[in-house]
Amino acid sequence: MKFLKKPLPTWLLISALPLLQACGGDGSAQKKFTVRFSPQVGEQPLRCDTSYPHIGKTGTTIELLYFKLYVRDVTLVRANGERHPLVLDQDGKWQQDTIALLDFADGTGTCDTDNPDTRVEVVGQAPDFNDYTGVEFKIGLPEEKNHLSLTAPPPLGLPGMWWGWTAGYKFMRLDVRSSMNDSWVFHLGASGCTGNTAEGYTCASTNQSTVSLSGFDSTKNQVVLDVAALFADSDLDHAIDNKTDHDAGCMSHLSDPECPALFAQVGLAADGTPQAVPASFIRVR
Repeated sequence: MKFLKKPLPTWLLISALPLLQACGGDGSAQKKFTVRFSPQVGEQPLRCDTSYPHIGKTGTTIELLYFKLYVRDVTLVRANGERHPLVLDQDGKWQQDTIALLDFADGTGTCDTDNPDTRVEVVGQAPDFNDYTGVEFKIGLPEEKNHLSLTAPPPLGLPGMWWGWTAGYKFMRLDVRSSMNDSWVFHLGASGCTGNTAEGYTCASTNQSTVSLSGFDSTKNQVVLDVAALFADSDLDHAIDNKTDHDAGCMSHLSDPECPALFAQVGLAADGTPQAVPASFIRVR
């Protein structure tokens, strides 16, 4: 004899929603985690109102002008190797989908910025395990988000992070003043892009890498971004010759002689292909 199953009452389904939302797809409880980033110059905090001597190959003095960075696909790694993506809080300003914007310039001192607010962390939910020992993330935007218009919702759409000549975004923008250059820049983004907004773009090099850091406990550690290490093999006092070098710094042109040393620090070969990220510019503290 067969019995027909009656549907569950609506009130019971609604009351169960908080329990379902508190669990991951595997039934594990979820917990809020915060991955913090610390911009530094060696062991000193990087600030807009401070100058820093002995930087780069010439030992120049630098001052910060602008520093923003897009990261995405932040993942926590357990001691047994299990990887759990951080489901980002959708705050309508700093985080959208799997993308987060970090902003280290507050508009004081020498800094010029789109917004005086700063953001030094990525916040989201992951399964509640107490043995996370690593963190991974990508620098840059997914291809389908890289060529949106300036009307795109936050954290996209920032004029200061937009490249008009490629109709794409700067994944990282770091501008400093050196002893000899009013502005020396590292603008990381896709290169060799052709196309248009209506039909889409194709880029010869996406210039994106994956950072994998071990020995990371989100309750104790931070991800250091050490500008002194980034610039260690760069000449920030280099004069532009307008023949082989048109920019004071690197704007991700693969032919730019100043790009390879900077690319290496973010896990890119000179031609933009991914490679291991050294534990110097990006490391755990």
